[in-house]
Amino acid sequence: MLPTHESLPSHLRIISKRTRLEIPISQIHFIEVFDWKCIVHCDAGVQHETNVPLKDIQTRLPPEQFIRCNRSFLVNLDHVSSVEKDALITDDGAAVPISIRSRQEVRRICADYLWHKASLTQ
Repeated sequence: MLPTHESLPSHLRIISKRTRLEIPISQIHFIEVFDWKCIVHCDAGVQHETNVPLKDIQTRLPPEQFIRCNRSFLVNLDHVSSVEKDALITDDGAAVPISIRSRQEVRRICADYLWHKASLTQ
């Protein structure tokens, strides 16, 4: 069962380029590790870099809404538009790779989440 919006944190707090940011979780599409930094990909192609490790960011986000599809990516399931054999496609068209080892589990979790979300909107 999906939690109510009141029980979810509403923002991710990070420091990016010496500035404190509060990024609305609803705007985060996915987070990737690149060159020892985490890049938070948000609405309209906006990106924020931070030195916070991905595993620490993951603990700050709702576990029901975000999935670690491989060791370098964390995806917001609210922004997944489709699930392919080896990637999650976000609603802005980005293809986020799924690790071979976790493919079956990630695809199952995504399908369950999207199915449950669709049934709540009806």
